[in-house]
Parts: sequence; C-alpha cells; structure tokens
Amino acid sequence: MELTQVEKAALLQRAVLNSSVEELSKIYDELGFVEMSAPALGLACRFRGAGVVKALIQKGASFDFPSKRRIEETYNCYVGRRYANYRTNYSMYLSRVFGEDLRGAYCFKGMTLRRQAERETGEPLEFLPDGERVEVLNCLMENREKIAFQPEEMLWYSIYFGDMVIVEKLKGYGVKLSEVRIHTITDDAPAMDAYWLEYVAMTERLSYGDYFAVVRQLAAECDGKRLHLTDNLYEIMKKHFYDVRVFEFFLAHFKQEKMKKYQIIRGLIEIDAAAVLPVVERENWLTTPKKRDEMIAYASEKGSTESLAWLLDYKNRTADFVVEQEKAEKKMMRELTAAPDSVVMLKKIWSYRKREDGTLLITNYKGIDTEVAVLEKIGKGIVTGIGEGAFAGNHFNPKVTEEQIEQHGRITKITLPGTLQYIGKYAFCDMPALEEIHIPEGVEKIDDFAFWRCRFLKSITIPETVKRIGKYAFEGCVRLELVFISEGILEIGEFAFSNCSLKEIIIPESVQNLAVEPEGSAILKIFGYNPYSKMKVYCPKGSRIEEYCKKMHLRVENTFPLQG
Repeated sequence: MELTQVEKAALLQRAVLNSSVEELSKIYDELGFVEMSAPALGLACRFRGAGVVKALIQKGASFDFPSKRRIEETYNCYVGRRYANYRTNYSMYLSRVFGEDLRGAYCFKGMTLRRQAERETGEPLEFLPDGERVEVLNCLMENREKIAFQPEEMLWYSIYFGDMVIVEKLKGYGVKLSEVRIHTITDDAPAMDAYWLEYVAMTERLSYGDYFAVVRQLAAECDGKRLHLTDNLYEIMKKHFYDVRVFEFFLAHFKQEKMKKYQIIRGLIEIDAAAVLPVVERENWLTTPKKRDEMIAYASEKGSTESLAWLLDYKNRTADFVVEQEKAEKKMMRELTAAPDSVVMLKKIWSYRKREDGTLLITNYKGIDTEVAVLEKIGKGIVTGIGEGAFAGNHFNPKVTEEQIEQHGRITKITLPGTLQYIGKYAFCDMPALEEIHIPEGVEKIDDFAFWRCRFLKSITIPETVKRIGKYAFEGCVRLELVFISEGILEIGEFAFSNCSLKEIIIPESVQNLAVEPEGSAILKIFGYNPYSKMKVYCPKGSRIEEYCKKMHLRVENTFPLQG
C-alpha cells in the first residue's frame, strides 16, 4: 500500500533523528517525492549537523513547500496565505531559541523548539553546539537558492533572540535585513500590518537588557534611517526611560516628528524619572508656559516628588513672570468679549484645516459634550470631511491630547452635517461608548478603519452616495447586528465587517469590487475567517454575492426588507 504524503513526512523526520547518513539516504530513496521535507531538514539543522543536512539536500529536501490551504491545515503551519505572506520558517530550527521563548514570532507556527529530541534508542539528541551550527549555516548558505533558505529572515530573528553566533556569521556573509523588514520598522506601516504587529509583539516581550541590545542592533541595520514610532511602541519602551542612556538613544534613533512630547513628559513624570528631565529641557520641550504648568500640576497629582521639585526649579530659572501674566490677561479679555459662535470660540472646540477645494476638514474634536453635532460651517468655510483620527478614542492623531482621547471615549451620539462628503481613516475608531451615528446622504467614501472597534454600535445604514467602504471600516464592532448598504456602492474593503455580531446585512447588486483570494471567497474576505453561520445576507437573486454566500453556507434572502 502506497504511503500518503503525511506518512512520508513523518517517516522522514523519524529517520533524521534515528538513522545514520547512509540509512537516511536509503530511506529517502524509498520514500520518493516528499512534499513536506522542510520539518525534517529543520530538525537536522537543530540536532544532527552538517553531514545529515547535506545528505537531505542531495536527495531534494528543501525549506519550500506548496502554498495551499490543504498544506496549512494538514501540517499546522503558515503557507503564505495569511499574515502578509508569512510562512512557517523551518530553517529557524537552527537558531538558539526554545519553546518558552518565542516572543510573538509568527514564523514558528507548528514548530516544536525543544532543547532535546527523543530517539528510539532512548538516548536524546542535544541542541547542536555553536561550532556545529556554524557548519550547518555554511551548508545552508552554499545551497540557499536550491533549498529556499532566507538568510535575511534568519538575521532578523537571530537579532531578536540574541543568537550572536549566527548574527556574526551572517554579517560575515554580507547578509542584511530584507527591505520589507527595514520598511516595517522605519516607515509608516499600516496599523494592522502583520510584520508591524509581529515587531511590536516581539519587542514587548524583551527584558530591559535585551531590549537595549536588540533595538541598537536594528537601528544599526537601517543605514541611518530613523525608526518609526507609534503609541503602542512608545508604551512598550517608556518603562525603560528611567535610564538616561535609553532615553537619549530613543531621541537619537526614533522619528521625533512622530513623538507626542507632552505624552512622553507625562510618562517620565509617572515613573518619577527626574534624572531624565534635563534632557527634555535641552530638547526645548518645555518652553510653553501653559504646558510647563500642566506638567507641574501633573507631577503634583501623581505624587512624583523629585520630578515636581525639578519642574518648579526649571520654572523659577526660566520663566518671565511679567510677560506671562500680560499674555494671560489679554487672552482672558479676548475670550470674554468673543461671541459663542465666533471662530475664536469655535476653535476652542474644533481643530480643522482647509481642503484643496477650499472646504474644511475636521481634524479633532476638543469639546466636552457626550452628544456631539458636527457643524456645517465654521466661519465662511463649509465642512465636507472628517479627518484621520478626529474623534478616535486611541492615539491615531498626533495632535490629540490624552484628555481629548479620554473625552472621545465618552461620546455616545454624533450627528453629522448634510454637507459631509468624506469620512477619513480612523475617524471614529475605538470609541467605546458610541451608540448612534447617522451617515448622511452626500458622503462618498468611508475610509479604512473609520469605525474600527466602535463596540456599542448596533446598526448602520450606508447611503447610496457612498461608493467605497474601506478595509476594516467596521471591524471589531462586536454589537453591530444590522447593516443596510444602499444601491450604488461599488467597493467593500477586506474585513470591513469582521468580528461583528451580524444578524442581517443587505448587499446590493451595484457592488463590483469584492477582492477574491485564491481558493477563498469575497464574503470570507469581508467578514473575516470565522463567518457567522446565523447571519442572513440580503442580495439580488443570481448575483455574484448570492453565489459567494451559498459557498459559505450563509442564509440568503432575495427579497429586500424595507429600510427602517
């Protein structure tokens, strides 16, 4: 009886651990073609050494394997279909990393990174010593194209796991980080980019000593380009800022234009890192009297006595009290004489900028109301857009303060003006209390992540003027049950409604763009990888939408309900 490919893969792995080179070569010949030889080649790299690795390569073993769903399901690995083309990287069996220390890396899916391997003789195989691992690496480099070995990826993970023997050997070969890795850590990667998410997850698991070593090595690999900074990454790093060296490195190697300076100063105050505050003074981050006094009040509130003492001394050394008092009095008089609906007063509530056509884009809501009506006009300017992160309950807008983010999180209802044409990226994302919002006729585009994680939204109607719903637009709206999409929409982005609680969704025939992935379906792309079996989809009879829904075993209804 002919062996299955799964049985062949298992036999080859067993032979790698238990057989001599001669026996292994004979067994491989008997097995014939093995579609999944990568795990066996990886085990040889980890436990057997260069002789066994060479024998496997001569017989056709490779780190490559088919990018098919069947492979992914059968062997419990990634085949490049998800997570930005991530594939399980069996060459990483060579690296000095063990099962308890994976630090969020995606490439180890389905791999068991033990220190020892069981043998049929009862005597275990030990993880190879460094000298033998270097010999294996030499063999892999000699055959890199033949066996689909990616030394750039091994360099990335070896840096993170502190495997300096492999790092130094790869650098000796002239290996550098791949362009996608450098792009990920130096450019503005999308919030849900898999390479970025892995980078953040792995960084979060680093201890202080490891963090400093790893980030210095990564910075050195980037040829002078500064590292990209986000709020999530800052939250991971800030616990190390009590060390002046780390803070100095942070300022020198991360993009300062992305830094929220007063957020960083508050973080220093929270850990009472008074020794670092002179660096803040040197960088001229505290020259605004209002912000300086806010930091003094914050230090007092947090009980950070050393930081408070330093800030009070800084004020006494640098403040011009007469000039500051005169400015405060003039500002107070302007506000007392201004009308409530004047541009002067409205600027206290709204931040905005002009678009190319002369209309206004709202960039931030600074008010304190929990039920908000967006204005149709500010002065003579007509409001036609909601900009990136304008109401976000998270750090997607570099000019939003912590207090404003907290206030955004308390908003329950938003009324949008009839003049509106555009809803930008992250515009209303992560608003945990938002229950009601009406998208008016006239809006043409709802951009990516616009309502991401609005957890209390229960229903939404998309008017006929909207032509595109961006990717992840309503992802994570866990209470969203009913979606009515009017006739006229042309495109629905991937995962636009994933992780919702949809009971009913209405998709018209006008939808033209539902990006179909290989061996998958557009409906799967819209709703994520766990489609809702109880969901009912209203769509035209005989349409592409109906065909997709039936493939996914979703309930289909061809008679559209009356809206409202």
